[in-house]
Amino acid sequence: MARPRVPSDLKKDGKALWKSILDDLDAEWELDAREIHFLARACRCADELAMLQKEIDKSGVTVEGSRGQVIVHPALVEARQLRLVLLRLLSAIEMVDPSASIRAATPAQARGRKAAETRWAMKAARDG
Repeated sequence: MARPRVPSDLKKDGKALWKSILDDLDAEWELDAREIHFLARACRCADELAMLQKEIDKSGVTVEGSRGQVIVHPALVEARQLRLVLLRLLSAIEMVDPSASIRAATPAQARGRKAAETRWAMKAARDG
């Protein structure tokens, strides 16, 4: 099964994440278009995090504010937000643990399960 190509705009950290995720996939597992999009966005987040970390490493975790006060480096705040985005993007990708002895659901089965859980939760809330 052909693996999707690494997006050309990715830098070192993004390419490393792309390769790492695809290398962890079971040989028979295929990402759908939605998951490939999430992976590409996550890889761009990894590149942006690396750039922010370089700035933090250079300047430190605090900087001088507009009135001379010590404040948390804005890049540190942004990096924290990007880490949350990265976590959400990666958790939206259904993957199989290659070492697992029991096969996980296919992506279609996983999406169906999530949809059914959502419907049941909405029904329970209505009937509440």
